[in-house]
Amino acid sequence: MPPIVYEILELLGALIRLLGMLVFGLGAGWLALEFFRKGQQTWQLQIAIFLGFAGLAIALTYFTSPGALGAFTLGAGAAMLVWGLRKPKKEEEED
Repeated sequence: MPPIVYEILELLGALIRLLGMLVFGLGAGWLALEFFRKGQQTWQLQIAIFLGFAGLAIALTYFTSPGALGAFTLGAGAAMLVWGLRKPKKEEEED
């Protein structure tokens, strides 16, 4: 095959990895916030969630490319902003 085909496939693979890490960052951020808010409100669980999320970010820093890490952090940051700043709805009592 001509070398241009390999270059195109490599570019497509990088774009798919970028989008996948973006979605993974969104999911990991949402999951961390969901467990942090709706789980048991003990400090041990909250520390475990924080350390697990920080450990994931550290592992991705070491084992992935800079582009994939950037996509993950964009996704996680967006999840923290979108779902983290949202105020919980107060249930109104029906009369």
